[in-house]
Amino acid sequence: MNPDLLRARLLLIEDHGPTAETLQAILQAIGFSRISHAGNTDLAFQMLEQQPFDIVLCDFNLGATNGITLVRNIRKPGGIGNPNVPLVMITAHAETDRVAEAQAAGVDDFLVKPIDPETLTRCLATLFDRSRSFVKTKTYAGPDRRRRHAADNPERRQADRQTASSVPQNKWIVPPKS
Repeated sequence: MNPDLLRARLLLIEDHGPTAETLQAILQAIGFSRISHAGNTDLAFQMLEQQPFDIVLCDFNLGATNGITLVRNIRKPGGIGNPNVPLVMITAHAETDRVAEAQAAGVDDFLVKPIDPETLTRCLATLFDRSRSFVKTKTYAGPDRRRRHAADNPERRQADRQTASSVPQNKWIVPPKS
């Protein structure tokens, strides 16, 4: 695992205590040492406003406010925290509509519980090594949800009827202070 990735500040948003403990143990075993935990979206909003995070792992079901609402509040321009932070949605339910909703909200990846260490390691390493291009529109800032490159179809942006400006590749790890 890349040492820069292991220095990342990671926010885990999970309301089920035993699952949160298991995920924290897996992350620590992988080598992460800067892990914060929020058990609900209210606490997550506060934490995101108070300090920057390099990675967010968020459960889909978080009680009254679900993880999709949190992701949308992060991804919208002027929202909470860093709109370019890598977001991984975790859930016990992998229905196609749930995955599509998470992708439309702006998650970078989607993992189904139970999550094993190898899958989580591969997911986080991929986010670090091959992050997706980011776009910014009036209502959305985050990973480009289109799987094809704009050069593949130059007419696509015109068809979307919404201009987007490209943001440089997601360089989200903040170097440690000397």
